[in-house]
Amino acid sequence: MAEYQEALRKKLELLPALPGCYLMKDKDDKIIYVGKAKLLKNRVRSYFNNSAKDIKTTELVERIRDFDYIIVNTEKEALVLENNLIKAHQPRYNVALRDDKQFPFIAVTSDAFPRIFVTRVTPKDGSHYFGPFTDVRALRRTLRLLEWVFPYRTCKRKIIAGENRYKKACINYQMGKCPAPCIGKISEQEYSGIISSVLKFLDGRNEEVISDLSAEMLRASEDLRFEDAGRLRDKIESIRRVNRKRTLFFDDQKNRDVIGIYKEDTRAAIALLKIVEGKLLAKETYKMKNVEKSSEAEIMNAFLSQYYESKLDRLPWRILLQLEPDDYEYLNGILLNKLIIPQRGESMKLVKIAADNAFNRVEEEKLLHLRSKNRTIFPVKDLKDKLNLTKLPRKMICIDISNIQGTDVVASLVYFENGKPKKKNYRNFIIRSFTGQNDFAAMKETMERYFSNIEPEVKPDLIVIDGGKGQLSSAMQILAELDVNDIEIISLAKRVEEVFLPDHPQSIFLPRSSSALRLLVQIRDASHNAAVGFHRKRRQKRTLRSELDDIAGIGSKTRFLLLRQFGSVEGVKQASKKDLLEIKGIGNQLADKILAGIKKGDT
Repeated sequence: MAEYQEALRKKLELLPALPGCYLMKDKDDKIIYVGKAKLLKNRVRSYFNNSAKDIKTTELVERIRDFDYIIVNTEKEALVLENNLIKAHQPRYNVALRDDKQFPFIAVTSDAFPRIFVTRVTPKDGSHYFGPFTDVRALRRTLRLLEWVFPYRTCKRKIIAGENRYKKACINYQMGKCPAPCIGKISEQEYSGIISSVLKFLDGRNEEVISDLSAEMLRASEDLRFEDAGRLRDKIESIRRVNRKRTLFFDDQKNRDVIGIYKEDTRAAIALLKIVEGKLLAKETYKMKNVEKSSEAEIMNAFLSQYYESKLDRLPWRILLQLEPDDYEYLNGILLNKLIIPQRGESMKLVKIAADNAFNRVEEEKLLHLRSKNRTIFPVKDLKDKLNLTKLPRKMICIDISNIQGTDVVASLVYFENGKPKKKNYRNFIIRSFTGQNDFAAMKETMERYFSNIEPEVKPDLIVIDGGKGQLSSAMQILAELDVNDIEIISLAKRVEEVFLPDHPQSIFLPRSSSALRLLVQIRDASHNAAVGFHRKRRQKRTLRSELDDIAGIGSKTRFLLLRQFGSVEGVKQASKKDLLEIKGIGNQLADKILAGIKKGDT
């Protein structure tokens, strides 16, 4: 071990203060991590200093036995190189965007007469690629519109300008979906104008396309080419119909990308909303790999680096983010200071929409393994977001104590999973450790008994206490005594439905319309109703038994038979000897004893 540490120390001393990429290797000389750096010297050394590191980085450093690096000229080159190295080596510790090749792109070739088609590979061949399209239906709609508004060729015929090698065009020409450059029906210059309009359309510059078509329509009208003018008018209307279907968020007609993230356990997803010319054009969602030990900030950094690596020459006006990624300043510099983390207004609302879409993407992934009824409903996520909980409270419990002047003290625990009651996990407790009224002791006994027998798969993520700050403090003290420190806890006060959190001096008031508040009220009311119902049953049972217990000489079995036959003590009192004798197991002597006991009790 000392040998490789000495070798690492010597290599660290020789690191240059230049931009580049570094490759961390394990004992088998396998690349396990790739990173980029503004200054290789500072970045690589930071892994081996004594500063505090997260779990993932600590584990990575423990496995490093060697490293290599590649110097580049600029930070942008480092970003591109990093992405290529990650794709080539698939390092274990790199968060990675799922392979784009499963998503389709629209390709526009660089031929004299470019063709347009769908592809899942994007080689560096000079073609323009638009995508990826995660919504295949949206891709098909786009292509259908393009075929009729801007007829182009999709065939693989080899066409050379000035040469007409083919005598007959395909059926697309007859349908009006291709201008037939293969038989010389259109010049290279005219076809180039069509492709120029297609590229503008795919780039989202629809108003520019409409302006060009309007000018062309005016010229056709002035030249008395009314049929051509009519066709151009129809094309303009088709593009405007697309614009009207889009939701307007900004009136400045600038392009924005809006990015939200959601991570849960081993799954993470990114949602990207495309705002083109101020309108919501499309949604793209991406699954991320190798995220188990990565923070959301690290995942966001990996996505931005890999997604925009091939788009540095056509970045949107702004990139709105849900949270600040790792190495924010460095990454923002590479992306020309386009990154913004909005705090209010329309931009903030859009980021929330993107985050909800990312959450939904993870839920869809889970549904491959879970039945749909186990799907998390949005109030659970809303509760996590509103209260800034550390994890999604899929499993919640609420405890309520019920008694009347210290008698028949009981506790009920209700269990919600994915925002819905799961009654088979409800529990009722008869408090036995004390007599009288002591809610703290009752809560302590309830928690002790519940957590001493709980199975790991039903362990709650969140405990809801009915009460205010005092009740929350008491419950926290009980959890500390029980050494339960991995479950979050809150309390909900009834008077104005205010929420109290640990280590928060002020209560939180959730909006009345909030789905999170409705969920909390629902579980609180469910626990209260369960506790009151259980207490009522206990009290009735105790009352019935006490009156029948006064009759000497009858056992519990006889009491059960009497109550089952007559329904209540009052029913037994109204019974005649003949009625009693009809009960199997009661003879003359026992019937007389019951009647005598009842009369004695009435005097």
